[in-house]
Amino acid sequence: MEKPVTPAHDQPLDFFATALTILLCAIWGGAFVGIKISTLDMPPLGSGAVRFALTSVVLLAWARYHRVPMRCRPADLATLAVTIALFFYINITAYVGTSWTTAGRATVFFYTQPIFLALLAPYFLPGDRLTTRKLCGLGLALTGIVALFFSKLGGQAASTLAGDLFVLSGALGSAFSGIATKRTAGRIHPVALICWQSWISWPLLGLTSWWLEADRSFLFTSRAIFSILYLGLISAAFGFVAFAWLLQRNSATRVTALTFLAPVFGVSYSWLFFGETFAPLQLVGVLGVCIGVY
Repeated sequence: MEKPVTPAHDQPLDFFATALTILLCAIWGGAFVGIKISTLDMPPLGSGAVRFALTSVVLLAWARYHRVPMRCRPADLATLAVTIALFFYINITAYVGTSWTTAGRATVFFYTQPIFLALLAPYFLPGDRLTTRKLCGLGLALTGIVALFFSKLGGQAASTLAGDLFVLSGALGSAFSGIATKRTAGRIHPVALICWQSWISWPLLGLTSWWLEADRSFLFTSRAIFSILYLGLISAAFGFVAFAWLLQRNSATRVTALTFLAPVFGVSYSWLFFGETFAPLQLVGVLGVCIGVY
């Protein structure tokens, strides 16, 4: 009897694709550390505006070089507007939330996004079901979140918990953004989508910073400049283009299955750069979230 043939697009990741996916997880795991560093010398929303202004220029150049179609049909304008609004909100929560909590906790809470996506997708995407595996993952991740929330935080507990909740709401917004993006698949080029999101969001972030953060000054220190370059060029521009390349050539499920590594990298970087440590209950929470996402 002949063995069933696996579709080419659903083949296991080859060595290069696996290595690139792990590299992206390592890069994205450092994003919240980069955000935390940038907010030491710049206002949170202002540093986000600078980051995405840089990202916008790079992605526009890349899109023009590859002749990416930037127009979208009138029927897709509403969905595009929703994704832009969500992108704006996600970055507000990421920057402000991270300035209130630790970089390691922010990374773990934000990467609960796949769990929210698995829970919400069956209600918005035809054919997407909430399987037993997804339910088990959701349960583990929720257990991890509860463990993190109830762990001892010291004197900054109130602001830390507020930051955690803010970042967690951004993860929920990111899940809704993923659903909206999925509904535009094949109609709006993924690079065009992130270009529109970046172009419109960075001026809005700048205006919001001018309105709410007027008392904070911009200090272009070497660490602030390095973090902006890392976030704008490596994490956002390179990260997105590489991820889009992977999804075009491999199964999305196989690629995203490795995203549980991002919070592992994030916690490691937080310890390396800030000396952040996790109590036993917090480590249980981190493991619960990582295994649940996987």
